Amino acid sequence: MKLNLYEDKKMTDEHVDVYYSNMRPVIKQIIDTVNSERPTLSGRPADEDLDDGEEIILDPKEIYYLDHIDRKLFAYTENGVYRLMSTLASVEEQLSPYGFVRISKSNLVNIYKIKQLKPDINMKVYASFDNGERICINRSYKKSFTEYLQKMRRMSQ
Repeated sequence: MKLNLYEDKKMTDEHVDVYYSNMRPVIKQIIDTVNSERPTLSGRPADEDLDDGEEIILDPKEIYYLDHIDRKLFAYTENGVYRLMSTLASVEEQLSPYGFVRISKSNLVNIYKIKQLKPDINMKVYASFDNGERICINRSYKKSFTEYLQKMRRMSQ
């Protein structure tokens, strides 16, 4: 296996390109190593008591959105709702580089889970997710949401 490393001080987004003829264990290990840099969040199923509940490690790519309700932070995934022991601001800072953007005072969404953006009356926009749920993008966050989408598109090109 040949490894080429290039340093470019002007580069703003780092990336790894892997070329392979078949998926061998060493290739899978390289992929897992690169993917492991993504942060993880710990939470407990929302319907369990925090003292007794089993702690679950959540991969951010599985989270549809986060909701802050009554001083509690919840992560919504395809498999359920989990209570996180973090603040919305700290999670936003941690996950912003990975596709999460604030859409209201109490919500962050994963842009990679959005299936459709649909405008509504009074300049509101609703984000619909793969799982059928939809959430309103607050008007005062609409501009920053759009700018974030454009930034993430430029980075992926």
